[in-house]
Amino acid sequence: MPVPAILASMLNSIVGSAVNAAMENTVYAPPLPPELGVVGARAFPEGTKKGEMEPLQGMMEVVIGGKAFARAPGLQIRNQQNLIVMPATIQGTVPVRYQLDSSGAVLRVWLLTRTEIAAP
Repeated sequence: MPVPAILASMLNSIVGSAVNAAMENTVYAPPLPPELGVVGARAFPEGTKKGEMEPLQGMMEVVIGGKAFARAPGLQIRNQQNLIVMPATIQGTVPVRYQLDSSGAVLRVWLLTRTEIAAP
């Protein structure tokens, strides 16, 4: 038997009010920032090392693990999403994996995710 339009409208209003009230009382946690997982894990070149990089001061050197290294001319710094970032965006000491060129200057730096920090 078909439901009269007025009854359907009232039912829709009651259900809609109940759903809205439930949604207002629900506390949602903000989503976690994306992190590369097993599926999107980065493969680092052989010979890279782990360290703690300090904020970059000046134009000529990078301090990793308390040791100053020269900057290679093509220095790339990649964030946790593997995007190239400007050196000035690094504001604190951060865990990194880095690669040196043949002269011992820092050529590439990757800021590490929590998963990559825990990996050997």
